[in-house]
Amino acid sequence: MAPDDMSFVEIPIRDLPLYSQDYDADYPPQGRALKEAIAAVDAILFVTPEFNRSIPGGLKNAIDWASRPWGQNSFDHMPVAVIGASPGGIGTALAQQSVYVNLILPATYVPGGPDPRSSRLPETSRDAAGSTVSHTDA
Repeated sequence: MAPDDMSFVEIPIRDLPLYSQDYDADYPPQGRALKEAIAAVDAILFVTPEFNRSIPGGLKNAIDWASRPWGQNSFDHMPVAVIGASPGGIGTALAQQSVYVNLILPATYVPGGPDPRSSRLPETSRDAAGSTVSHTDA
């Protein structure tokens, strides 16, 4: 579904220690690797399950590592999107909302789009350049 000139890269978060502000003066190699991986991409697509109406702790931990220390936020003006899948009635709506809430402070660019709790896409929306995109064209 992606254009030929688009590629996806998984950014590993498994080996990150629990974030602590004590690391801000000297980030461990795993924290530096995360920040370098984010700096090497043009946008971030978060793919998450929903646990207890929120995101997994590991994802929250990764967001904390990437957005710290103060003034060195890897998500600063980074375009992001969030998707997930779940057998539940509202899917991963609350997990998606939780990701967005955690990205508000880090000044992340979240392109306008449907509320994840919506069961249907709007007929049009705006892309990152501000152009109108039709969701009804065949």
